[in-house]
Amino acid sequence: MELTGLLQMAPFRGMKEEELVAFLFGLPNSLKHFEPGDIIARQGDLCKGLYILASGSVRAGMINDEGKELTVEEIGAPNLLASAFIFATENRFPVNVEAIGPCEVFVIGKERFLEFMRLHPLMMQNFLKDISDRSVFLSRKLNEFALLNLKTRLLKYLETHSVIHNQQKVA
Repeated sequence: MELTGLLQMAPFRGMKEEELVAFLFGLPNSLKHFEPGDIIARQGDLCKGLYILASGSVRAGMINDEGKELTVEEIGAPNLLASAFIFATENRFPVNVEAIGPCEVFVIGKERFLEFMRLHPLMMQNFLKDISDRSVFLSRKLNEFALLNLKTRLLKYLETHSVIHNQQKVA
């Protein structure tokens, strides 16, 4: 596994490689492997700590009672999963997280993560900035979904993606 990419992630910028190794591989952390189609987390599961997508890619999505799916985002490594929900009062995954390809995910317990941030204030600042940026992203997504008319949404999609490959993905 390549740690250089992880050191470029927002929470770990400015850290030394040995600090990151100590953080990731210390007990009781775990590194989990997933194959395409495996469910990493289900919507409603408790978010027990920091989930770091170290390799591969995942799809974050929601499914309603009738089976209708909505892809919220496809996330490639390295990246954090559901980082804004770790310390929430209701700390549950808001989406299903499914492996698109082979993946490796570090799971760092909440208490270990808190302690590490206390010892590394730069990491804490970086993490807070990252979850704030995610809040901005989600606010924009909500605006596109709820407040824009269909024509404007379609134009925004085409500005971003330039081509429509899959009607369901666009919907």
